[in-house]
Amino acid sequence: MKKFIFSLIYTIPVVLLVVALGNNLSIDNPFLEQQTKQESYSKRDSSDTKETSINKTTKNDSSLEDKNKLHNKNQSDTNNKTKDNSKKDSSSNITIPKESDTLTNILVICTVPSDNSFENPPDKFSVLSLDSANNKISFIPIPLDTYVNIPNVGYKKLGDTYSWGQNTDLLLNAIETKFNAHITKVIEINAESLSEMSDKLNEMGIDMTEEKLLKYLNETKVSKDMAEDIKSIPIFKYPKLVSCMKPYIKTNMNTASLIKYGIITYKIVSHKS
Repeated sequence: MKKFIFSLIYTIPVVLLVVALGNNLSIDNPFLEQQTKQESYSKRDSSDTKETSINKTTKNDSSLEDKNKLHNKNQSDTNNKTKDNSKKDSSSNITIPKESDTLTNILVICTVPSDNSFENPPDKFSVLSLDSANNKISFIPIPLDTYVNIPNVGYKKLGDTYSWGQNTDLLLNAIETKFNAHITKVIEINAESLSEMSDKLNEMGIDMTEEKLLKYLNETKVSKDMAEDIKSIPIFKYPKLVSCMKPYIKTNMNTASLIKYGIITYKIVSHKS
């Protein structure tokens, strides 16, 4: 009996302790709720970190994609610009003959008056080709909007090259690169000087007007009227003719060369008659 009573005395506190712990371990336990929330937050933070990492990766991928798109767009714009330039270029069918002992090319530049006395904008480019072997004279017009590749600059219109250099070297190099034609001789005629030139020609007994000179400069071949006017000037007058014309033109040729090519022109025109 005593043993039973002692068993109850020790058993009852143990049962009470188990019940108390069971109540404390229930779902309503505030400690466990707080701990559960912390675990939940930790999981959420981990998830957010992964999501942020994914977003950053996506953003970086998107940024890289945007850069690639921009690069492709710029490349496309460059290609389109080159295509546009080639569409605008009307010089694709122009052929300038190669120079030889019997063929000479002379670049003729017509300019218009400008307020800047050191720079007159070009109005017309033309290559005068004298072929004494075949008794042929050709005028090869080159459009001002012809695109040429200028070193360290890029593609520009041929008309712009004339005002970029201190002389005609840049222009001649651009023409040589574009048409594979080596030209070294240049004559520039300012439209403002046509009136004075026609007066000088009339003083030499040659019937000439400013309008007729302008017409000759715009022709693409030697017309009958031009041929007759050339033949009407005796060869012995050529030195005087060149001397009278030199103040109204710019050229890199000396007087002897101008007379030489004048005589060649005279012979070719006379041979055709």
